[in-house]
Amino acid sequence: MERDRWEERYSRQILFRGIGAEGQRRLAAGRVAIVGCGATGSALAQLLARAGVGKLRIIDRDYVEASNLQRQSLFDEADAAESLPKAIAAARKIAAFNSEIVVEARVEDVVPRNVEGLLEDIEVILDGTDNFETRYLLNDFAVKSSLPWIYAAAVGSYGVTLNVLPGKTACLACIFPDSPKGMVETCETSGILNTAVNAVAAVAATEAMKLLVGGEARGQLRETLWSLDVWTNEHVEIVAGKRRAGCRVWRGRGVRISRCAEGIRCRSTSGRGRLILARCSGGWSRWGWCGTTSLC
Repeated sequence: MERDRWEERYSRQILFRGIGAEGQRRLAAGRVAIVGCGATGSALAQLLARAGVGKLRIIDRDYVEASNLQRQSLFDEADAAESLPKAIAAARKIAAFNSEIVVEARVEDVVPRNVEGLLEDIEVILDGTDNFETRYLLNDFAVKSSLPWIYAAAVGSYGVTLNVLPGKTACLACIFPDSPKGMVETCETSGILNTAVNAVAAVAATEAMKLLVGGEARGQLRETLWSLDVWTNEHVEIVAGKRRAGCRVWRGRGVRISRCAEGIRCRSTSGRGRLILARCSGGWSRWGWCGTTSLC
């Protein structure tokens, strides 16, 4: 794209101090994979494409249906009538509003045998999936490859997202050691508000942009598992607090914690561990360690 056209297209984003011209150039060189292109994935793809991220790899095995249109913002009735693969439909829609970026459509399911091939040459992985099996696979691959990835999910009126920066923050398995058991809420059982989808996608896409423009080095990335219920306005954050000497005092983001769980001492094999704490109506509760071999 010619420089003048490029600057005009992204002028409002370049004016934003957190990005600027250099940040916009970094976005243009960015390589992001979006695994799953349903409600959250399609919103992520649209936001990042409009922001000028240079290469998007959209991976999804599913096809567009009429029931998707209420919340999956990249698709229309023609896509549903043709039963187009979501990855291909998304790539076509993006090309219509930003033909200057590269969008790779992969109509595949991410499984252990192909995860490395599908995610090669990628800087950031974004979660648009609808199941923990795939999320654990992404988590394992990202941790093994030292690649940042962003967990995101929405159901009903509730959305949640987490930055996973291998070696620096808690990973998905630290917070959710086991896959949810029993009856688990899904969009098919509990419904979904498109506003919940867009709220969580906006947060996750912003965090991805921060990663691409160097926000991690400036300490701008969120270090919490963030959630919001757009209907009830309930807001919860799970804070990763850094361990201090004696394992008695913990300091999270803007909060000092003077004890661990009720009457339980910390047992860490590494002084570099991070305790995961949940902020709830009853105060602070213990979740577990990341980066050590024992629990508190």
